[in-house]
Amino acid sequence: MTDTVSLPFSSQQQLLARLRHLSRLETDFILLTGPEGAGKTHLANLFIEQASLSYPVILDAKTLDSHIRFREALLSHWFPGAIFDAQDSLVDSMTRLLAQSLHKRLLVVDNGAWLTDIQLQELVQLYGTLPAAVRPFMLLLGTAEWAAQVRQQLDEVMQSQMLEVEVPPLTADDQQQLWQALKFQPPQDAAQDIHYPGQAIAMMEPQMNIQDYRQLLEQKSVKALLTVLIVVLLLIVIVSLTGGPDKSELAQSPQDDLSALPSGIPNSGQPLTADANNTLNNTNANGEAVVQPWANPTLPESPTIAASDTETPDDSDKERVVIEDEVVNQLMQREPSAPVTAQTAPAKPAAPQAPAVQPAAQAPAASQNAAAKANLGSVASLQQKSGQRYTLQLMAGRNKSVLEALVSQHKLNPAWVYPRTIDGQPWFVLVQGDYVSAKHARDAINGLASELQAAKPWPKPFGQVQKEIVR
Repeated sequence: MTDTVSLPFSSQQQLLARLRHLSRLETDFILLTGPEGAGKTHLANLFIEQASLSYPVILDAKTLDSHIRFREALLSHWFPGAIFDAQDSLVDSMTRLLAQSLHKRLLVVDNGAWLTDIQLQELVQLYGTLPAAVRPFMLLLGTAEWAAQVRQQLDEVMQSQMLEVEVPPLTADDQQQLWQALKFQPPQDAAQDIHYPGQAIAMMEPQMNIQDYRQLLEQKSVKALLTVLIVVLLLIVIVSLTGGPDKSELAQSPQDDLSALPSGIPNSGQPLTADANNTLNNTNANGEAVVQPWANPTLPESPTIAASDTETPDDSDKERVVIEDEVVNQLMQREPSAPVTAQTAPAKPAAPQAPAVQPAAQAPAASQNAAAKANLGSVASLQQKSGQRYTLQLMAGRNKSVLEALVSQHKLNPAWVYPRTIDGQPWFVLVQGDYVSAKHARDAINGLASELQAAKPWPKPFGQVQKEIVR
């Protein structure tokens, strides 16, 4: 709704001028925050039109929920026609493709709260790896609460380089200009609570709907259609009240009904009645039978299978098997325990039964689970960690047993698997290690197995972990 309000508000013009100034500096990671209806998306589109950066693109994190789809949408726009592997990290693909197209690009991410941890971490790595001359200018849109969570996930170095810009509320002059453009006079007490264009549109919606309905009724075509419908309804009511054709003309006598019987059945002029035992009286006045009992056919003692050679387009090339009646009778007379085979063949000796699996075969799996539980720390011990220290988030998933298997396979110690909620769905997060700072945690990534390094682990404060734990 805010996109329909495109007025040169003084507060918004100052914000756009500040964003243009920041795009010329080395501060290329900005969080544009504001409540719903503040016009963040509208301001981002205006900034794309005014900025002098190459290949501007705006991506909606709500629709690109997969990091692979996010990479494909971003790289295909920044490097049209280039060949890249969507499985590679964003930093690796950008480093290889930038050698052929050295430009400073612009990225706007709408609905930043829908960014996954992997997507956010790749954007942070993109900022920290590429030189400032070719590093993209990234503008992430979201609420102030989401921006606070992002700051807690990043280390001290990145927090100092990241900048949060809040959409300013409308001034008194801007509000007066907005009401004049919308041709709407709000109540005196409600006008003071309007700080953003979206709130003004939301206040107007009920009255706008009433006005649109009145304008619709004033159209000539709608008036003519309503008039025709009313006339038709009145005619239906009048016809129903005056009554239809005479019902006596539609009634038929029983004699007329009986005259329509087939010629094979005598017509005595008397209706068929039922006696006290609910049996049909099937004789006429002369004592002749009118209704004959239905003959019960004699069923054969054994079924007869008749083979036919019906040809169909679908099975004309298939071999048909016809079973004779004698074979069927022999099969039905056999003992139930005897196996039925398609052709008579000498019985083969039964294969020796395999020895039963002893419980000892389950020992390796049981020992592996025991080892995983021995290396895993409890959630209670995780909550007792100092919130200023750091750990490494290796990966997250919905299957807790898979994460525990990784702990046992790579002998991770200490390690924890804690539950959290993402978008209302239960998840499990695997973290490893206890480090003094984020730098020590990043240095420990090189000591992990290649399989774990491919998941792009990143430092995470214990304080953030403790806030995410579902209690």
